[in-house]
Amino acid sequence: MEEQIKKRFLLYYRLALVAWILVANVILASMNFSYGWLIFISNIMMFTMEGDIKDRLISVELGGLAGLALTVFALFAISALTPVLGSMAGFILPLAAVLLILIVLHPYAPKVLNNVGFAYLTCATIDTKAFSGHIGTFFISFIVGSVVFNVVCILLMKPMKKLAVRSVERSGARSDSK
Repeated sequence: MEEQIKKRFLLYYRLALVAWILVANVILASMNFSYGWLIFISNIMMFTMEGDIKDRLISVELGGLAGLALTVFALFAISALTPVLGSMAGFILPLAAVLLILIVLHPYAPKVLNNVGFAYLTCATIDTKAFSGHIGTFFISFIVGSVVFNVVCILLMKPMKKLAVRSVERSGARSDSK
């Protein structure tokens, strides 16, 4: 019976997530919000990580903030060092420093320096002009959007679990009455 409840829960929860993702996309599209990737990457990362859901939420939020903060650091360092060291060294040295921080210090601060940070660093540097021109918007969109979106995902778990239990109990009662 427990296995049936788990299977139904996963089905109902995944359907609820699909509905929530569609609703969130409609809301963001109607607002002409172009920073949705900040929200949805955090959700993807949260559901691909191991461990307790609350620990994952903390790791995603801290890792994303670290990735965005390291991007800001890298952009400022590149801007400052490029005129002094030239384009190649001015670019490579700050980027190497940021990658060293993320990779080498990961074992000492895994909740902060993790794959989420690396993902946000990578995505934010795809379009450095957009990022550097709207740093505040990126941070606020990430913090507010990812927390709200991911907390709703977590809150959906309890009702979907109850629905799964009721569904299995009803199907068990039906099979007993036959």
